[in-house]
Amino acid sequence: MLTAAPAGAITTSQKQAILYQELGSASVFNTMYANRTKAPNNEFDWSTDLCSWSPDNPFGFNFSSACRRHDFNYRNFKATGIFTANKPKIDTAFYNDMKAICAPYGVVKRTACNGLASTYYNAVKKLGS
Repeated sequence: MLTAAPAGAITTSQKQAILYQELGSASVFNTMYANRTKAPNNEFDWSTDLCSWSPDNPFGFNFSSACRRHDFNYRNFKATGIFTANKPKIDTAFYNDMKAICAPYGVVKRTACNGLASTYYNAVKKLGS
């Protein structure tokens, strides 16, 4: 038996379209996050454990925002049935988000930060599910 969607609810295909747009732009994610309690953003799973078992701020480099977006993508791409085909793109977006966090540092600190970003990326690439 099919039940009607609640008033204001968006369809799975609409969610998927929003997710693809968000995956292509960290700024789209940031806008969605800032408006997460408003429709249609309130239809997504915003739960997060940030960087899971890894430090959120390794050696003072704050990867929390990158981990938040990564969690959002894993949870919501899975919920809409499009995770497997998009996992490499999700993990690459995570890596790019971390490198953007590293970019403002001077050469020495940026090199260390990028090294940590690479470690986190390789971990999710191999072990993320």
